[in-house]
Amino acid sequence: MPAIDERLQELVDQATARLTERWEVAEAELTAMLQDSIDTECALNDPDRVKVQSSRIKSKARIAEKIQRRVRNREIDPPETIEQVQNSIFDIVGLRIICKTLRDVDLASKAVNAAYGPYLEQVGDPKDYIRNPKPSGYRSLHYLLRITVDEGDGPVQVPCEVQVRTMMQDAWGELTHENSYKSGDAALPGLFLDLSRHMADLMDQVDQLALTLAEASESIMTQMAVHNEFPLVDPDSGNHRPALESGKVYLGRVLTTGRNYALVLVDQFRGLLGASEVKQVLGLESFVEVSDYVLPGDSLQVRIIEHDPARDRLLLEPADAVDLRRRHGRRKSKTVGGG
Repeated sequence: MPAIDERLQELVDQATARLTERWEVAEAELTAMLQDSIDTECALNDPDRVKVQSSRIKSKARIAEKIQRRVRNREIDPPETIEQVQNSIFDIVGLRIICKTLRDVDLASKAVNAAYGPYLEQVGDPKDYIRNPKPSGYRSLHYLLRITVDEGDGPVQVPCEVQVRTMMQDAWGELTHENSYKSGDAALPGLFLDLSRHMADLMDQVDQLALTLAEASESIMTQMAVHNEFPLVDPDSGNHRPALESGKVYLGRVLTTGRNYALVLVDQFRGLLGASEVKQVLGLESFVEVSDYVLPGDSLQVRIIEHDPARDRLLLEPADAVDLRRRHGRRKSKTVGGG
């Protein structure tokens, strides 16, 4: 690592001496702001699915190193004041949000966006290293923000970075000593890079399995709750009709719906249409809310996945992806038009 320019180091020392209290206030207020938004967004979900894990103020050494690298790469001019030192990098204050599964990343993203207002604004588009991992295998979703804090002379802005990642992605960073690649992937030895990528791919597979497990578990729990609310024919009554044919398309009527399921009446049987089936039919990667696509009273074409009348089990999937997208588009336009 090249030695830090003496003038730059002197400015960084002055900036940290005079501005650290400002940065500490920004760190505390950003943490409180995002935690409050997460609590609100997760009110109807498991509150442990998304958590503010940690926050930090960048060290003097890292500030000087990063500014010098940006100057050397001709991204910025050398700073001449302590305020320019602060604004020469995007992450004086950093905060990390940890999610249980990949679908919870979407929940965390909603919480970050919901926190925007007069005192917190986004700078540019988020950098999505989850869908587009770095060569090292690094996966995380980065938000660059500016938070406004009050000082004696009036309000000032502090640049912040928020990282959203899963537990597996965070563990990968710990196991591969994340700081060792912050200076750039090109600096990594070939063997380290190969092993790092391989470990990241394995952990991504675990993330995918955890996502499938969470959705399957939720569907089972939802089905149990739905059956308590809408009891079917007593399985011991002997009043059983033949099972509906797997793969066949029927016209059903939506009885009730929620974020994760819809209960659909199909030929006098009640069946479950889960969020994972909606997502799969639509070809989407992010988590979907079933209630964004169907509402109680809707007629809906569904395909039978499995039907076992003796076990009171009927699983469905949408039969017409185009129709679902059309419904979603109409509802969004009504919401926008209706205010």
